[in-house]
Amino acid sequence: MRKWILALCSLAMLGCASWGQQDKKKADLYLRLGTTQLESGNYPYALRDLLKAEELDASNPVTQNNLGLVYFFRERYDLAEKHLRKALSLDSKYSEARNNLSRVLIEEGKFSAAEKELQVVLDDLTYASPEKAYINLGLAKFNQKDYASARTAFMKVLNTIPDDCVASTYFGRTFFETEDYAKATEALDRAIGFCQKNLYDEPHYYSALAYYRLGDKSKSVARFEELIKYYPTGKYRDKAKGMLSLIRKGH
Repeated sequence: MRKWILALCSLAMLGCASWGQQDKKKADLYLRLGTTQLESGNYPYALRDLLKAEELDASNPVTQNNLGLVYFFRERYDLAEKHLRKALSLDSKYSEARNNLSRVLIEEGKFSAAEKELQVVLDDLTYASPEKAYINLGLAKFNQKDYASARTAFMKVLNTIPDDCVASTYFGRTFFETEDYAKATEALDRAIGFCQKNLYDEPHYYSALAYYRLGDKSKSVARFEELIKYYPTGKYRDKAKGMLSLIRKGH
């Protein structure tokens, strides 16, 4: 009888292992599907698939990281932080997740905490994308109005990737915020060329404002008109229209 019990237990364990392996394979499939949807910007479908992957295998740090990213893009920063911290609890050396966590913390206004996480990322010499961390460090400094430090961080990115849209834009904006409008227009005009393919209208808007502050209303108007033409659903479209109305009224 004992032999039968042992055999049955062994078979049961093999069955569990088999079902566990099947669940893991399904989880990996849903993770791939969800990641593809995430990369395409289809966030509801990405969330559906990634939650299914988590249900089948909650111990995969990549699933937790990608869930964090979906919630970040849906502006649910509380849930994004929760999943990214879960990813790091599963793999403390997962620098991509730590960098993503820093970005969430910046959005939450937790700048000191963000910088602490970024220092860990930058100390990881195996991390293949340090420029991502420097962009986040620049954003953390920029949001604290430490424009000199922000500029240094963005410059580190541009030394490696000269056509990075976000780094180029915020590098230019550091000059705008410190009222060096000539340097701002120079940097932001370069950023415009890099950002157009990303449908990112921020450098257009701040370039136009910088020209306006320099007293060059014709270039300012041209930039605002370009923004309205090229970015019909852009974030700064309504502001550009408002500025054009002011300029044309003689302000």
